[in-house]
Amino acid sequence: MDQIQTLAADFRIRLDNYRREDGLSLQSFPHGACGDASILLAHYLGQHGFGPFRYICGRRGDSSHVWLSDGNLIIDITADQFEDFEITAFVSTTSRWHDALNGEDQHEATISVWGPDWEARFQAAYAALMSVSTITNGQ
Repeated sequence: MDQIQTLAADFRIRLDNYRREDGLSLQSFPHGACGDASILLAHYLGQHGFGPFRYICGRRGDSSHVWLSDGNLIIDITADQFEDFEITAFVSTTSRWHDALNGEDQHEATISVWGPDWEARFQAAYAALMSVSTITNGQ
């Protein structure tokens, strides 16, 4: 779990520093970007030998929210778009916050899940994300 936490935090930094218009919902990350970010994160984790992951979608009032799951493991890099969640790269086996969303397993979280056009968009965004620095202001 520690290795997944480190990778999720690294990927979150990449997304925080990503500034491209690419046909995905990453422009105002993390707001409204949970689905695309989760698919891309699942691909990134897969490249490091983890997965497969499931795409979990829950609801909170009129809003939906997506995160990854691997059995009982919860991986969420966009929950901080909500005012009552501050962790930017959340990896845990328990979360009352996520439980309250009543998440449902939608499908495997893979870049090819929505067909070749979307896969090409995800591949292009992923390649660009891999060129983004994870070093920020002297850290």
